[in-house]
Amino acid sequence: MIPAFTRSVNPGLRLHGHRALDVAAIASSALGMGLWIAELPGAAPVLGLAALSQGLRLLGWKPWVARRRPILWILHLSYAWVCVGLALLALAAAGAVARSAGVHALAVGATGGLVLGMITRTARGHTGRPLQASGLEVAAYAALMLAAILRVAAALVPGWFTPLVCSAGVAWIAAFALYLVRFAPWLMSARVDGKDG
Repeated sequence: MIPAFTRSVNPGLRLHGHRALDVAAIASSALGMGLWIAELPGAAPVLGLAALSQGLRLLGWKPWVARRRPILWILHLSYAWVCVGLALLALAAAGAVARSAGVHALAVGATGGLVLGMITRTARGHTGRPLQASGLEVAAYAALMLAAILRVAAALVPGWFTPLVCSAGVAWIAAFALYLVRFAPWLMSARVDGKDG
């Protein structure tokens, strides 16, 4: 999805995908998560390998070419949280950090960011509007990324847990409230181009 969207707005762009790397990233992520969930030995190195291979995979998609297109860079940035989350889970499996740091990197940063990025993109497309994020959407993306940073920080800095969690919650709510402000009226109306949705 992310490489395809990146190529579609950059004609002629060649992305460096490697099947072996894709397989290694997916397999190590699945195995590492399985070991971590079951609390079996070996989770830390496998999750570390998963974080590294996912990071190399992301670099092959050339995320820097998306820097001027917020509706695209939110997807790349959200995917980067997969790498961060797996790395934090590796550290957690080794006893170095709290388990919730990696969980929230994956839940808030990766999942939340990818959901917000995709629902803004699809809502624009299915209402007949250009695939270009407005300032309001960029603010929503920023709020979501801030929520992820704050929530992960809350797991890493226990002394600041309550204010960081509360701030993360406010940022999360703000991100999706901005989405509703922008898209609820559009989604309850006919397409602007008169086509079927």
